[in-house]
Amino acid sequence: MNTIKWFLFDVGGVIVHLAMKNPEGYMFKTRFFDQKDLEGFFFTKEYIDYMRGDISHEQLIGRYLAKKKLDLSVAEFDELFKKDITPMKGMVSLFEKLEKKYKIALATNEGKMLAKYKIEGSGVVQYLSKIVPSYLLREIKPSPAFYKKTLKRIGATANECVFIDDKLENVKAAQSLGMTGIVFTNTLQLEKDLHALQLL
Repeated sequence: MNTIKWFLFDVGGVIVHLAMKNPEGYMFKTRFFDQKDLEGFFFTKEYIDYMRGDISHEQLIGRYLAKKKLDLSVAEFDELFKKDITPMKGMVSLFEKLEKKYKIALATNEGKMLAKYKIEGSGVVQYLSKIVPSYLLREIKPSPAFYKKTLKRIGATANECVFIDDKLENVKAAQSLGMTGIVFTNTLQLEKDLHALQLL
């Protein structure tokens, strides 16, 4: 018998494309910025602190821009970032189908403002029952505590949830707690996987 009540989705790389990935770089007014310079903050220790809610958006981005000597204010960086958020093809229509039978939550490793920008640019806000970002949990995937706190927030048990993420280690962690896990590659493949599980 199908006990699934909730679908938990990652955000970046699943419902929206990863931001700051254009190899041609970015223009802000008359200023050009290399793609590697703009996305570099994702690979810093400070970004992990940001995802955990230990530092603010202004601290993360402001310090990074100063360190890299990039001629951008935090507000200008945010403008570039928001413009670069692209919804994943087919995801809105999939959410429309799922929402008729299940509750949908976002379970994402992200800090406050970047989570806000990604979710606002996703096109799926109206289908969501809950948003569970790491900065509120003060835990990040694949820590078991992230998933346990997420389940508590949505009021569900692990066997009632399908967890979808583009990172294998995050899916394995969800499965180890008893969730149904799917590694996301593209929306078409996800729909095939859901049909195979008789969930769609």
